[in-house]
Amino acid sequence: MFLKRIIFMILIVLLILSSTTALASSNYQIGGNIKTGVNTLFFDNESNVNLYESLELKLDLDQASFALLVQNNSNKDKIDLWLKKAYIKYKLKNINLTLGKQPVSWSFGSLINVVDYSLGAEALDQETDAKYVNALQLKYPINWYSSFSFVTEINSESKKYGFRGRTLIKNFDLSLNYINQSTEAESISRWGISLKGDINRMGTYGSYTMIDYKMAEKPSVNTQALMIGADYSYLFNQGMGNRLYLQGEYHLLERNEGLKLLLQSLTGAGVGLETSQNLLNDGYFDVFLTNINYNINDFSSIGIFTITALKDKSTVIIPNYRNQLTNNTTLNINLSYISGSQPSIFAGGVGMPELVGNIELTYAF
Repeated sequence: MFLKRIIFMILIVLLILSSTTALASSNYQIGGNIKTGVNTLFFDNESNVNLYESLELKLDLDQASFALLVQNNSNKDKIDLWLKKAYIKYKLKNINLTLGKQPVSWSFGSLINVVDYSLGAEALDQETDAKYVNALQLKYPINWYSSFSFVTEINSESKKYGFRGRTLIKNFDLSLNYINQSTEAESISRWGISLKGDINRMGTYGSYTMIDYKMAEKPSVNTQALMIGADYSYLFNQGMGNRLYLQGEYHLLERNEGLKLLLQSLTGAGVGLETSQNLLNDGYFDVFLTNINYNINDFSSIGIFTITALKDKSTVIIPNYRNQLTNNTTLNINLSYISGSQPSIFAGGVGMPELVGNIELTYAF
């Protein structure tokens, strides 16, 4: 039934788009992808199997971009329809203006980014729904290596805006960010700095952020976070063979009520974390992340992510395999294993699985 609806929707949308956009613009591109997969959650005494399908339709014009996402989930009784992107672009003298539902992410290659515009927008090389926001974005390129950005969201739930300045100092990319978000119940302001560059053949990067978290009828809380990381690529057969990619990252997060906000960036990576009281004591919460990826050939790769809480050594292990079966079809297999037991920081428990398996096929058109 869902497949029939997908085929019908594809035909209708393509017919409308091809007849209207051809008149409006001579430069446009229509495409998208279809995904189908199975996600299995393993608990102590039971397992939960979830089948899902999704269809994403994309239309890119010279000055606009649109993407519509249709999702079906066996755990739900209805089909979800989500407008993923719908924005226009305009250049006003030297300022690039973007208005509408758009991707906003201030990433710099880290596995977890706690200085991003939205926490959890990108994590472990994957993007999440938090990356797409209704906003007005202004970008002013000062020169080829320096720029200034301003984002203000357009929504009824909260007021949120952010600034980002970026430049190059002695071959190191330096960024300074500030984000402010407020509702009637709370106010959150974040500023952060990130640095990325190369030392010989090794890439190095780091960031520091400070959060001021104010809640109604409660004292304000300040949270700090420090991160340092490095990556290295080794090419076999003098660059003509396979590639081994290594990455390591250390995070030090201050433990208090504001820690919940920073943990959203881990949650974006699919990591379940109970923000229980033992995480909110005085002191710091430190984690170490690794990423090892090996390109088997031009079409397939195998890798593993790990996230370890250094205090109790509890670890999340996420092996993954990717294979481009054809020019349009890709197979992805992922596992997530939570090794710790209660009361470890990374632990399966009530409402949290100990193992998650996912198999997904993607067809791009």
